[in-house]
Parts: sequence; C-alpha cells; structure tokens
Amino acid sequence: MKKKFYGALLLGSVLLTGGMVSCSDYDDDINSLNDRVAAVEETVKGLQEKINAGCVITSVDPTENGVKVTLSNGESFELLNGAPGAAATVEIGENGNWFINGEDTGKPSRGEKGEQGEPGESGTAATGKYYKPGEDGYWIEVTVGADGKETETETTISWTPEGTMTAVWDSENGKLLVSNVKGYNGILSISLTSELKSLVFQPEFYYQGIEAMEAKTFNYTEKGVKEVNADDDFTTDAPTELDGVAMTPGLVAKYHMNPSSANWKDIKSLSYISDDKNYTRAGGVVKANVFDWEGEEGILTVHSQLTDGTIKDIQNDGKVTVLALQANYSGSEKDTIITSDYAAVKATNYKDMVLANAALGQPVHTVHLYTNAQDAINNAASHEIVWNHEGLDVATLVQTHYDDSQNSHVAWDVTAADKTVEDYGFKYSFELVGYHKGNNRTSESAHAVMKGSLLKPCMPVDGKQPTWDAAEQNKAEKDREPLVRVILTDTVSNKIAAVGYVKFKIVEKATPTESEVILTPEFGFNYEYTVNCTETEKPLQIEWHDFEEDILAQLEKQGISKEDFHTNFELDGGNDDATQYDGKLATSMSTSKKGIVKQTITDTGAEETQIITWTLKNNEAYQLFKNNKSISVIVRYSKEIEPNVYQFVYVTLTWTPNPRNVQPAGTLENSDKIKNYWYAYNSATPGSGYSDIHANVETVGETNADDEFKSDILNTFDGNNVTVSGVNAVYTAFQDANLTKTFTFVDPQSTDMTPVKGNSGTMYDITVGDNGTTLYANVVNNPLVKQAVVKINGSILEYQGKDNETQYSFARDILNAADHAQFVANNEGKKTFTAQIQINAENCSYVPFELENNEFFAKFLRPITISDPHETNFVDATTGGAKADLKLTFVDWRDHNFDNASVTKGQNYYKYYDVESIAQNGDIMTDLNGTTGVFDRKLSDVTGNVKFTFTAPTISEIQNGNGIVNHYFGTLNYENNGTTVGDFQIKVPFDVTYDWGTIQVYVICKISQTEAN
Repeated sequence: MKKKFYGALLLGSVLLTGGMVSCSDYDDDINSLNDRVAAVEETVKGLQEKINAGCVITSVDPTENGVKVTLSNGESFELLNGAPGAAATVEIGENGNWFINGEDTGKPSRGEKGEQGEPGESGTAATGKYYKPGEDGYWIEVTVGADGKETETETTISWTPEGTMTAVWDSENGKLLVSNVKGYNGILSISLTSELKSLVFQPEFYYQGIEAMEAKTFNYTEKGVKEVNADDDFTTDAPTELDGVAMTPGLVAKYHMNPSSANWKDIKSLSYISDDKNYTRAGGVVKANVFDWEGEEGILTVHSQLTDGTIKDIQNDGKVTVLALQANYSGSEKDTIITSDYAAVKATNYKDMVLANAALGQPVHTVHLYTNAQDAINNAASHEIVWNHEGLDVATLVQTHYDDSQNSHVAWDVTAADKTVEDYGFKYSFELVGYHKGNNRTSESAHAVMKGSLLKPCMPVDGKQPTWDAAEQNKAEKDREPLVRVILTDTVSNKIAAVGYVKFKIVEKATPTESEVILTPEFGFNYEYTVNCTETEKPLQIEWHDFEEDILAQLEKQGISKEDFHTNFELDGGNDDATQYDGKLATSMSTSKKGIVKQTITDTGAEETQIITWTLKNNEAYQLFKNNKSISVIVRYSKEIEPNVYQFVYVTLTWTPNPRNVQPAGTLENSDKIKNYWYAYNSATPGSGYSDIHANVETVGETNADDEFKSDILNTFDGNNVTVSGVNAVYTAFQDANLTKTFTFVDPQSTDMTPVKGNSGTMYDITVGDNGTTLYANVVNNPLVKQAVVKINGSILEYQGKDNETQYSFARDILNAADHAQFVANNEGKKTFTAQIQINAENCSYVPFELENNEFFAKFLRPITISDPHETNFVDATTGGAKADLKLTFVDWRDHNFDNASVTKGQNYYKYYDVESIAQNGDIMTDLNGTTGVFDRKLSDVTGNVKFTFTAPTISEIQNGNGIVNHYFGTLNYENNGTTVGDFQIKVPFDVTYDWGTIQVYVICKISQTEAN
C-alpha cells in the first residue's frame, strides 16, 4: 500500500521498578521530573521560535529515544519517549483514510464540498465527513456543508493507542500533536504555522513595466444542448447557437505570504484598495470584492468580482487602475491590517472558445473536438481504451483553446484535469451519448459507464447501461465505440460556452501509435566496494528467479508471454555489450557506458532464462563511487511493433555499496621522526617540536665537501624512511609497504611566506611549479621573469645558485637576506627563507590518499654571516694620513668564527666558502654635524673635502693573508680637509662576495678629534 505519512512515531520501552524509597529519593525524583519538564519546555520553545521565524517542518522521524523533528533550515529537535508500550503509527493510507499501525480506521482524512446550487436553488448535501486528530487525544468528526462550511464534533474515540508515544504530523490543520512525551503531561501541541507579516503580489505579467494582474472577459456564443443518455439514439445530437455572451468572472491574484509558513486560515477578511492613476477623464473607480481565498506552499490565491466603475487603459485613457490587497489578520496578540503592494489591472478579451483533444500533441489549431455527434461517429475513434480499464480520466485528454488578446489561437489549460478554468468561473462536464451502429439494438455507449470524468468499459445489462458500481467487464466489449459529450459551462452566467464530442474504441490491448515504455524494472545491489588500484572486475548479476518474477511475470500481466519476450525482444547493443541509456522514456538517448552489461542464458534444468550481468573494473568503479553513494545503469529491450514503433522494457541496475570504501587515509606519527633533527616552529632549539627542519650547506672538512646546498629530508626520519601508519585494514592496497612517498612544496600564496625581501631590498613573489617540486621567485609585479630558488629531487632539497650570479640571482639575493638564526622578520622585514613541504603517499595516482600530519617547514640557513666588530677607527690629522685595515667578523651557519682555530681545526673557511671580493659600494653616511650615532646624511652632502678611499684586497689576500695578517680585507684611507675637527663617525657599506652570492655589511668607523686639539 502506498502511503502518505502525516506523522511519524516512536516508542521506546521504559522499565518500571518498585520498592521502598527514602525522602531523599523523593527529592531526587522531583528534581529529575523538574529537569525533564524544563527540557521539554526548552525544546518546544526553540522549535516554536524557529517556526515563527519562517521555518517549516520537513520530517518527523522515530529515533531510539523518541521523535526527531527536522526543520527546513536543517536543524532538528528531539522529544523523548515517556511511554512503556509498543510503537504505533498514525498515517493516511492510499485510500485517503487514517491508518493506525497499518489498520484502516475507516475514517477519511478529508472531505469535499457539496455542489454549489444554481441561482435560486439550494446546493447538494455534503459528500461525507472526515476526521482529524484532536488536541485532547480524541478524533474530531468534521462535517462539510454544501457551502463549504465545516462543523466539528468531538468523539470519544482515541487516536492515541494506549501506552504509546504517538506523533501525528497534521499539516492540513497546522498542528504537530505528540502524546506521551517524557516530562510532559497530556498531548503536546506545536503549531506548524507562523503569523503573517506581509503580502507581496506575484505578477502574472508586466503592463507597461508595471506588475499587473489580468481581468479577463470571455466572449462566446451561448450553446443550447438537449438531454442525452447512453442507451437511446442521439446520432444527430449537436448544440444550437444562441445569443452572444461577454462574461467577466473577476480577478484571480496570487500573493507571496511572508513568512511562507504563515497560517492563511487566520485571515478574517480580505478587501482591495482601488485607485486610478494619472487619469484626466470622467469615470468611476472600479471595485473588486473578494469572495474566496486559499493558501498553499506560501502562496495566497485571492478570488474577487469586479463591480462599479471601469478598468482604465493606459493607451486609451492615459491612466491605469491599481489594486492593493488588505488582509484583516487575526494574530496571537491582536488583529492587524496587512496591506500588499499595488498592482495594475489590465482588461483583456478572449473569444472563440473551442474544445480540443489534448492528447494528440499537434499544433492547437488542428486538434479541436468534433462539434456534433455525427462527425465524431463517422470518423475513427480519437482514443482507445482497454476493455478492463478501471477508469480512464477523460479530463486528461481534453483542453480548451481560445483567441487571446493578440488574436493568437492558444491553449487555455494543459488538460481539463488541472482545473485551470475553474479559477475563472468555468467548469467541464462529461456524459455518454447513446447511438446505434447497423442493426445493433444496444447503444454503443451502453458499453461504458461514467463517474464524473472517469470512463469505464462494461457489459450492458439486458441491452441497457448498468450503474457504475454494478458494471461488469468482459472481453466481449471489444470493438465497441462509446461516445462522450464534453461541455464547458460558464458557472457565473450558467450558460454553455463550448461543446465537443470524443469517440473511444474499446480494445483488447491498446495499439501503440508511437513507441512506448511498457515496463521499467529496477534491481539493486549492495555489495561492498573497496578501492584497490587494480583492474579486478566485480560482476553484479540478476538471478534467474528475479528476472522471472520482476520482468517475465510482470509482462505476462500485460499479455506478453515469456516466449514472446524471448523471441521478439532484443537487448539494444547486443548481448555482449549492451547500449546504456540516460533515462527510461521512449525518447531516451544512449549515454556513456559504466562498465559492461551482458546477457547470458541460464539453464535451470526445466527451462532457459536470460541473465543480466553488469561488470565493473575496480578503477572505473572508483571514479564513479568517489563522489556518489550509488551508481546506476539503464539498458533496454526493444520489440518492433511496426516500422519505427517499438515497445521498450528498461532495466535499471543500481549498485549502492555497503560499505563504500573510497577514502584511504593514514597518518605520519611524530614518533617516526628523529626528535633531535626537528624544531618547534621558528625555534632554534633542537628537539623542541616537530614543525621545522633546518637545511644547510655541506660541512667544512667532510669528505668531498665543496659547499653544496643539498639536504636529504629522509635524514630526519627514523630509519631514513617515511612510515605511514593508521591505515584501515580494509585498504589492503594502501598499507605502508604498498605506498610510494614523495615530497612536494605547498603553495605559499595567501600565506606570510610570500612575498619575501632579498638582501638587496627587492621584494619577490614565491610560487610553485614543476608538479610541486620547484619553488620559483619573480620580482613583485613582474611575473614574466622568474627563477628557480629551491628544487626537490626525490627527498633531496637543493638550493639553487652556487657560483652562478645570472641564472639564480633571485635565489642568491633571497638566501643572503638574513642571518641563519633570523627566523622572525627583523626591522627591515628580512628573515631566513622558509618553505612549507608536504609528504604525499599513493599507490595509484588517481586515488587521493589522505595523509595527516604530513606538512612541515624547511628553513634554508644562510651559509655565512659577516658583521662589523667596530675596530676600524681613525685619528684626525695623523701624519701621512689616517689609515685603518678593515676589520670584519666572519661566522658560518653553525656560528663558527672563521678565525677561531679551536673550531676551524686547520680548515681555511675563507677558501672553503670562496670569499672572493670585498668592495666598498654605496654612499658613506655620517653623523657629522648631527646627532651622534644617527647616520642620516651622506658625508658628501656635509662636506666635499673629507675623503675616504678604500684599497680592496685580492682573493688571495682574503683567503691566505698578505704576510702581515692571516686574512686581509683591505684598507680605508682618511684625509683631513685642513681644519681641526672633533669626534664624529661614518657608516661605510661593503659588499662581500662568496660562492653563494653577495652579503652587504655596514662598518661604522670612529674618527677621533684632531691630535693635540
């Protein structure tokens, strides 16, 4: 039974125990009860606040502990179970009745209005009663009158099964009712609706750019018809034409309710404010009187009639009629008036209404119904109906056409069944018209009965049409042709606007006029899937008994035998690799294949049956499953009925793996790292953390060392190998031994690792290239010229630029920007160059392996640092001029002083690092005639007569000395300008070049006052 669930219910068992209790036990019980009551109140408050804010309930589902209510914003609330009994459900069944625990209560869930009477006549009685759950736990009986008025009567019949927690989601009446909620006494009622805050007009179209609604006037010639029945002969039946009619039924306007969950039933009354804008002629303002309204899914539909005045037209009157809707709304605190925005009213005329056959799908002007019985009888039947059809809705085959305001002949509605015309005061009616063929005494139409718009074939009784309920069906009805008269009535004027005739032919089996889909069986598989980087295949097979039950047996019910299927239906594309389709329609097209679908024949011993096997390779399945919980393929069997007309059987195969293992993952434990080689972020203390490693040039004096900058990352890992752990055992292909580990740079963009400042002060942008194995630098705002800085070769970090000033000038400038221990930017914004590195693990390249704790930083230590020991000083007016040898202090990345024999151990560090030149380069700055120690002026700007010259050393003098000193760095010469002077200082820039580039160092020299002055 197909069911529409109005509620969901959960019941959990509560164990009750007895025994003696103390006063403290009672106190505990009371406190516990208070806590439960408070919890319920808080849950209901939160839920109601969300609903009042515009959220709607999307589901009410059972849980282990109670009922979970889910809202449209994704939030959920849980009400805990307080009942000891078994679970119960309250739902609406397929027949529209309320069901409890699957048992039909016989109580309908909704009623229908009685038919409205014609002017001066009373309406018909109500069609019945319906029931709704009351907030006291008992059913409420609702009687619907002919005018739609409902009368409620409380019953003594409970909708809550005794001792259960029951949730009824009654959206028809805007309530969620839950019984036996833990911590709540009685039926908990939660409103599903919120208060109306505003109304926004939903325009039908735009009139001169203004949001507008349409006031339609229907012009037609009234038709007169005679009374007919199914038994007598009305072969010549045809409508007569009477007077012309112009009917304006009124307005149908739609408004968005804010919030969409607002309860439209709290609207006490509706009215329109009308006005004419920019009008210069005489004429009253039209009035629109609201007579009905209804709400659905946040849209309020308002029906009104127009009285008084005239609708103004911009083109003819220079004025437009506008309406604003006012709602008298009954809120929780007080009634309020809510007014919509103004909308224009545009008068339009429609004419030449004619009934048409909606099922043929031809251009609208070619599908009109016959306008008299004789023409319909003399021509072939428009439709077939199978002899045992339980009721074909003729309304789905009929529509109305008219000429619109632009004189285009168009369809008014899709079919009569959609009731579009009813919004404008029209309705359809259907009746059988009797006629006789040849010498038959029994009318053709007596072989059918109608109930509303439903047509059902049947056998006549004593040559006469039976009643609907007494009708019996038999294949002997075949080839009879009942005739149906369709009438479109203007209910406002109570006049007939159009009449048409449709003839049906009763057949044993409908003959398709175009290809049709006759069966769409679906087969599901839930076998586990685990990605494994192989070409292994997984065959999914429909068992022969499933093929028999879900395909062959179902076709038998349609009159297609097993033999017919085996003989005449073929698998599209062939048995070895079937074509796969993008849908299950007659017009569906072939699509790209997912695996291979084959058909084989199995011999069960007694007979042979087709078997369908769907085979997917593991790697192909991964591509499908990595982003989808399930995948489907559709194949098709085809039988050609006549040229280019087919019957199709679409077979859907769906694989929903349980479990679906598509995300292999592991971790790198810090315990796999050699602690002594690792540092905390920006720390200089070994063993302080596992964030950084420090890369350096080769150590002086080691075998074959020549100051190369190569550092093996694996030297920092235990066993000189990266080990991945924590991989789920199900992923056998991704255990550590099967994984290939690689190292790549992490893109530094949008981090503080770019841009960086070079030794020269130039700013460089750092990017990643070469599949993540090269860091590049380009001068900021000049991305077209870039140079490699660092490369990863396997696990080896290789800094670029040794002895190469051109191709790697950017790398050399960046490397020499800061001291090897300058991990945080100094006041010039320079710091040790740092790169972020990622360890990757994979088996096959197309399967991402998620690796945790796999990123770290590498700091590239500048090989040497040069500083000023402040020992280069002069005395003014020294005989022969003041001279001073340049004093510099050299240390390497380990803070080894180049001149400290205890650390150099006989090694010539100057030669190893190839310190090749020292040059004075740049302006000499001074504090002369300024603040002592503040070098803010060029010496040349203060005086042009004080001279300093520098005698540069040779490479041999730097590395081997000049006989006086072991390592000679050059001499500064100072010449007095002929005037005595007091103490002052100069700051002299020098460029020191070695095999990894140039380092700029500033030497501060003190010039003492003139001798004896």
